[in-house]
Amino acid sequence: MNAFRAFENGSLLSSYSASARWDPFSRPLDSIQPWQFRLLAAVMLVVTSLSLAENLAVILVTFKFKQLRQPVNYIIVNLAVADFLISLTGGTVSFLTNLKGFFFMGYWACVLDAFRNKPFRDSVIWDGICFSRYIVICRPLRNTRLRGKHAALGLVFVWSFSFIWTIPPTTGWSSYTTSKIGTTCEPNW
Repeated sequence: MNAFRAFENGSLLSSYSASARWDPFSRPLDSIQPWQFRLLAAVMLVVTSLSLAENLAVILVTFKFKQLRQPVNYIIVNLAVADFLISLTGGTVSFLTNLKGFFFMGYWACVLDAFRNKPFRDSVIWDGICFSRYIVICRPLRNTRLRGKHAALGLVFVWSFSFIWTIPPTTGWSSYTTSKIGTTCEPNW
């Protein structure tokens, strides 16, 4: 019956009173077994390693072959750089905290982790989805040529916009907190 109530209230925890007493910075969540955290750490290690290798390959191949250094490929390289940074920083922290079972680095490290990781994720979303889809969907029949200046300005806009929306939770408009299992940090939605 407790499992049904936990599912009903949308929480992974067995009850709200348990979540009020649990500190994600001092110990693992009781309802998750240690082997499950280790399994998640192993998955994160594999995913992080593959992501680092694949994105590094995209970056290196683009820089090695001059014909790939076209303005339209700036978007792809930017996606690879942002994803590489997500994997390098966020994937590594997630691996370590899952290995331990909780966010052992403390509250301010959690805020820094979420603050640092959010612009990389937003850049991937806004660059990969919005900017590139705008070109393909809004201008499909026009002979639109993306020039280096326009691609660079688009990327500067995407990164600036990402960082601007990362700042409010650090100034009191919402906040950063741990995820429900307490091993990663994110905006407090």
